[in-house]
Amino acid sequence: MHSDPVGQNGGVELTAKQRADWDRSGWLVARDAFTEAEFTAIDVASREVESWGDERGLAHFEQTRLGAVIARSEDFEPHHGFLRSLLRSSIITDTVDALFGEPGVLFKEKINYKHAGGGGFAPHQDVTAYPQISTCISVMIPLDPADTTNGCLWFTTRTPGTTIQNVRGAIPESWCSEQEWVPVEVSPGDIVFFDGLAPHRSDTNRSQRSRRAMYVTYNPRSGGDFRNAYYEDKRRRLAEASVGESGNVLISVNDDFLGQPVDASASGDITA
Repeated sequence: MHSDPVGQNGGVELTAKQRADWDRSGWLVARDAFTEAEFTAIDVASREVESWGDERGLAHFEQTRLGAVIARSEDFEPHHGFLRSLLRSSIITDTVDALFGEPGVLFKEKINYKHAGGGGFAPHQDVTAYPQISTCISVMIPLDPADTTNGCLWFTTRTPGTTIQNVRGAIPESWCSEQEWVPVEVSPGDIVFFDGLAPHRSDTNRSQRSRRAMYVTYNPRSGGDFRNAYYEDKRRRLAEASVGESGNVLISVNDDFLGQPVDASASGDITA
């Protein structure tokens, strides 16, 4: 059924205010960027990826109050034709190219499921988790409504324009407490674009609703194509350690995920 309904649309038509917001804060929200039919196809494809568990690509799991659940799927682009088209030639890539001012190249892709009880992420900047590149733009495609009750993203109102001194990838509270943070509540059909230097965080999901979201990261094509190198390096790092110094699950190069390691005694009960 995946006939690629999300073709090149010339990108999101950004207003002067959105451009100014992007320059100031490093993030912007495009409301209703996908039609209902387009989003439905994306949702169906994302649920297919979730059903794979760790059979294809790369999957991570966490322990919640409701049991062990899948926390993230990534490296799925080579295994799903519809999503490959979406991530490489669509309204998403057209808009990223416009924001870069040059063509971008796919660096990585993931789905964070944040099911009920799923862990949040400490304040961080994405680019600090990507040793292969120095600049990037990430795109968040909400698959469920995201609000303050189920762990939506929070951004600062201004981007520092440089990397902030961090502890294992997480920004210290001393810096965060001096900033103004705003929640970004979104609905399926919206798209969030944010620069790799834009500080952001999200809370643990304390509701009974999932907060699934796809995140896709691009770097300027002039900087090179490091997607394969990134995943090779990440698999090596995860083979060396699956739990960070924080005691939380490592699903990133940064130790910023707040999810708990899966209880080995419950590993047979993982819900994908």
